[in-house]
Amino acid sequence: MQPTPPPVDANVPTGEIATRPPAAPPAVLPEPRTRVTVEQLAMLPDSERRTNWINALVEAEVARQNYAQDRALAREFAISGQFDDIKGSSMEQAVATAMVKIQLGRAWGFNAADSVRYIYFTNGRPAVENEIVAAKLQQAGYDWDVEWLEETVTYKGKPWQKCIGCRLWVKRWNKDQQRYEPVLDRNRQPISVSFTEADADHAMIWEKGKQIPLSEKWNFKSWGRDMYYWRTISRVKKYHAPHVLRGAMLREEALEMMPIDTAPPQLPRELQPPDTPVDAAEAAPAESRRPKVRDIVMNQESFLEEPVLPDQPGQEPKPEAGK
Repeated sequence: MQPTPPPVDANVPTGEIATRPPAAPPAVLPEPRTRVTVEQLAMLPDSERRTNWINALVEAEVARQNYAQDRALAREFAISGQFDDIKGSSMEQAVATAMVKIQLGRAWGFNAADSVRYIYFTNGRPAVENEIVAAKLQQAGYDWDVEWLEETVTYKGKPWQKCIGCRLWVKRWNKDQQRYEPVLDRNRQPISVSFTEADADHAMIWEKGKQIPLSEKWNFKSWGRDMYYWRTISRVKKYHAPHVLRGAMLREEALEMMPIDTAPPQLPRELQPPDTPVDAAEAAPAESRRPKVRDIVMNQESFLEEPVLPDQPGQEPKPEAGK
């Protein structure tokens, strides 16, 4: 019994039936992958490997849910348009910036609102507001007694106590004694951290494309007492609690630092790297230098052509083809 030929379409010419390509088979959709659940892992024999699998699965699910929640919150913060550092950028960039803030804040123990409000990206560095640093130091068990360094000056014919520095005597919470105790050095003497007018005079900062002493900055001239205090708080964090807000710095300090993307030719002479010795071949005039093989090859219009290499010293020139 011969097989029945396929039906012929009357609208298609007879000559085109043989040349028409066969119809493609229907695409087979891949079966959706089933995710392993905690219930399935719990059915395995009790072992350390099963416990590790369950812990890894729970951590992955928590991270997935946190990511979805953070992205939804970041989108709401970006849509509000009330935060200057993410305002004016594209929606995608604003959401990404808010998302990074929330992720950094979680690592530092902030909630989402505090992360967007108090974390900034200044000159390519993550920075936080001053009071956040002081609050986190106190949460970590540190405290301090303030000592103001002052001198008497005459202002408008009246004596005035001018602040020329701040000294903090560092204390730490003792859980056993339930009280703060002074932090001692190796000689069993109380430790203090200070920032004075002399420090501000010697510290050079970057402002409006040039370097100036820190003491010449407008906020040090207007609110010197506050500025000395917050600089001393920053030193307490650097010297005695680097684990608090790891990687963060005060926003005021970040504003005064040189931007990361500043090109070396734009730096002042004293900040540029030392001059490196120049090769004599590179220092020679361009017309007197022998071309390098790499330059010859890269200047070819086609890499199928054989490059014409320079004649080496003591080597006879190659004859041209056909001669």
